[in-house]
Amino acid sequence: MSQSENPTSATPSPTQAASDAFWAALARESGLIELDRQECMDLLAAKSVGRIAYAVDKGARILPVNYILSNDAIIFRTIPDGEISHHALEAMCAFEVDETDEFFQAGWSVVAVGRLELATEEDFASMRYGKLPEPWAGGNRWMFLRLPCDQVSGRRVIGYGG
Repeated sequence: MSQSENPTSATPSPTQAASDAFWAALARESGLIELDRQECMDLLAAKSVGRIAYAVDKGARILPVNYILSNDAIIFRTIPDGEISHHALEAMCAFEVDETDEFFQAGWSVVAVGRLELATEEDFASMRYGKLPEPWAGGNRWMFLRLPCDQVSGRRVIGYGG
């Protein structure tokens, strides 16, 4: 038996454990899988459009924004005199990103929660030679905000596929 064929008793990596859970749920034809922090962060990093949620006097608001993930924080741009800067800055907010496949009845969702704040010098330094958040919406969106990913949770659902 070659070295690569020898069974090992090592604990599977988080990625391997997530993969095993995925295939086990698929074998059952459906399932709901809780995602670990690393997979949530990987999924956040893979997307560029999400939704920021915050409270206003008359209830909750959820708005789409273009973003990047940098140093475990969601960075996006907005207008300085807009609703987000008036109601969400320095408040606890949630940020959600997802992907769905209606045909296969499958998808995933990740939610990050933290206190929305102005982007820091460290954020700007890490963006200097990297990707910047590029808003699709027009307007003077020069205010950079950050939502630290203090709490992160996610789920993946594997459906019946029609």
